[in-house]
Amino acid sequence: MNLAISAFDAAIVIAFLAATLLIGLRLPRHDQSPSGYLLGGRALTLPAFVATTVSTWYGGILGIGEYTWRYGISNWIVFGIPYYVGALFFALIISRRARASNALTLPTRFEQFYGRGPARCAAIIIFLTTVPGAYVLMMGTLFSLGLNMPLWGGIAITALFVVLYLWRGGFSAVARTDAIQFALMFGSFIILSAILAFTYGLDPLASLPPSHLEPSGGQSTGAILVWYLIAMSTLAEPNFYQRCFAAKTPQIARRGLIISIVCWLIFDLMTTFCGLYARALLPDLQNPVHAFPALANTVLPTGLVGLFYAGLFATVLSSLDSNLFTTATTLGRDLWPDKCTPTWSISTKTRIGLILGAALAATIALASGSIIELWKVFGSVSAAALLIPILSTYFPQKLPLSPRTALVLMIASATTTLLWFLSKKITGSYWLNIEPLFAGGSVAILCLISSAAFIALKKRATRTSTTK
Repeated sequence: MNLAISAFDAAIVIAFLAATLLIGLRLPRHDQSPSGYLLGGRALTLPAFVATTVSTWYGGILGIGEYTWRYGISNWIVFGIPYYVGALFFALIISRRARASNALTLPTRFEQFYGRGPARCAAIIIFLTTVPGAYVLMMGTLFSLGLNMPLWGGIAITALFVVLYLWRGGFSAVARTDAIQFALMFGSFIILSAILAFTYGLDPLASLPPSHLEPSGGQSTGAILVWYLIAMSTLAEPNFYQRCFAAKTPQIARRGLIISIVCWLIFDLMTTFCGLYARALLPDLQNPVHAFPALANTVLPTGLVGLFYAGLFATVLSSLDSNLFTTATTLGRDLWPDKCTPTWSISTKTRIGLILGAALAATIALASGSIIELWKVFGSVSAAALLIPILSTYFPQKLPLSPRTALVLMIASATTTLLWFLSKKITGSYWLNIEPLFAGGSVAILCLISSAAFIALKKRATRTSTTK
């Protein structure tokens, strides 16, 4: 199927991209302090918080289309419910504590609690797992499909474009552009859902495979469960912490996340609805990653196709810029050796991080063919290595973890998870038929148990010696 869009539709997409670039380039540069460039001066209001959080968390729109085309309503079961639970827990338990800490970045929180060594280890993991290779691949795919250019060209344009509009304004550029992207992502799917419902009714859905209307989508329980565990990485999600750090007040952080969950629920229902129609109307689609673009080309008239494509670009771009900025921030604030460039500001080092992060993301995008596989690898490593250590900083009595054990836990669990993924590349199946996240998470839990036992024994010995 030829998915190239008309010249008029392409003009709409280009106009959106030009507006985004203009907003980023026209932002003032008066506040180049660490708090100003990295967090927008901690002045994020409730509407801005909701817009940037909702749009940032939903950038994998082509992966959602791919998953729904393959597995049906399981999309909502897998990529909806567990993330609502994780986000609600974050909102009720962590958000206020995160804002009250006055940290600049997530590794800063590690440094406050564990010291420099574990903080650097956490920063390396965050840097590698937030490199937005999946989102660069999606943007490149949209450029390739809609504007009829080679994939590598779309990836190169994507990397250059996002660096340009983040360069000047930093986090403020992310927040300002996310407001437009939020409106476009919802508007585009509202239009598509309405046209599908009123034009086709529910009759096409009768042709869906029976498994598409089952919660599991025909997958095994283990395959579903691993995504539920990956969803727990929400509690260690750097972009959540970044937005809480940037919120004007702790109350805004908490309320904003609760409102965001409602927005995600609504958007998930629309994407699942449209994904089911994509499978019903386009059962012979060769590449399910193209499900949403192909559906738009099939059912929407000229003009609305361009608007829908702009919505797809906006949805992906909102996550791409946020993750790239987190990658750059982690390099510039948490990993850059101060002794090498003592006179350089954090904003300067972060801008260099933008270039290096975009180049690395483009390389990963060119080397990978599956958006969902990239999510699974990076999400598994992040959940296994960071979840327990970051929760321990907020609940040290319930999750006791010494600085040394925290460092060992992160290194051992991340390494184990990556080795398990590598085992499938070598042998064709995971070692012991265990999912990588289960293996890495088990190592993390063993480290926590060992730490808790050691701390308990140490306290008992201290009490005994005091009694004597």
